[in-house]
Amino acid sequence: MTTSSVRKVGVVGCGTMGLGIIQAAAEAGFETVAVKATAGGAEGVRAKLEKSLQRAIDKGKLDEVGRRDALARTTFTTEEAALAGCDLVVESIVEDPEIKKALFRRLEKIVSAETLLVSNTSTLSITALMAVCEKRARVAGLHFFNPVSNMKLVEVVRAFETSDATVAALEAFARKVGKDPVVVQDTTGFIVNRLLTPYLLSAIRLLEQGTGTIGEIDKAMKEGCGHPMGPFELCDYIGLDVVNAMATNIYDDARERHLAPPHTLTRLVQLGYLGRKTGKGFYDYAQKPPAPNAALQRPVA
Repeated sequence: MTTSSVRKVGVVGCGTMGLGIIQAAAEAGFETVAVKATAGGAEGVRAKLEKSLQRAIDKGKLDEVGRRDALARTTFTTEEAALAGCDLVVESIVEDPEIKKALFRRLEKIVSAETLLVSNTSTLSITALMAVCEKRARVAGLHFFNPVSNMKLVEVVRAFETSDATVAALEAFARKVGKDPVVVQDTTGFIVNRLLTPYLLSAIRLLEQGTGTIGEIDKAMKEGCGHPMGPFELCDYIGLDVVNAMATNIYDDARERHLAPPHTLTRLVQLGYLGRKTGKGFYDYAQKPPAPNAALQRPVA
């Protein structure tokens, strides 16, 4: 695989991240195959992409011709067999290693021997996914950040047997879709989440210890460190289930106590309070503006 040979891109999984990758590839001129991995038809994926492209037009980032061309380049399907002609397939399904491994096994039977197989996982081991494949040199990580339309960084993850040619091709692809790639080794959490997750967990523990309230801790980090969001705002934006999964994966790898999910995070996830997407997390989004979750204004037992 050369740096110029990626022409057709497949994305498996059409959630928030998958849809963002689909849009980035289609807007950049790649023929794109969007494979819905969950139940139901693919019509809803097209509708979501149309809305996202319209938002780009409204913000002046795209014109009507670009919107029309991006849609024309994109095939929406529920059939993995449609990936057969792709040069690059990006997996963006549920963060479950066994489900991802099963997908990689299926993909090897569908795509050509030259097709790059990559995962958009935020913390899981690329080497573990690679281990179930016969042709391992073409397996790597390609970790985009949310929202894909705004975030410039992409982590290109080199696993144990990833080839130099694969890394070079993925760096070139990332640049073609308007991103800035960094090459990282296959360590759980890579660079960003390996550093970010302990920071978020430390904020939660400060809350549990009574060092500060949700609002005070967020204000301190925004005004004291220049962060656009405080740690609790960011947790809610990412999704507390995702933060919990990242912490669990990193803890399972490092076995350092401070990396384990704190009690408060676990309880919120158990209650289904996952942040913005459910309307409540560390903040209550039913209120305008969002107010700290009243149940967390006192230490959680």
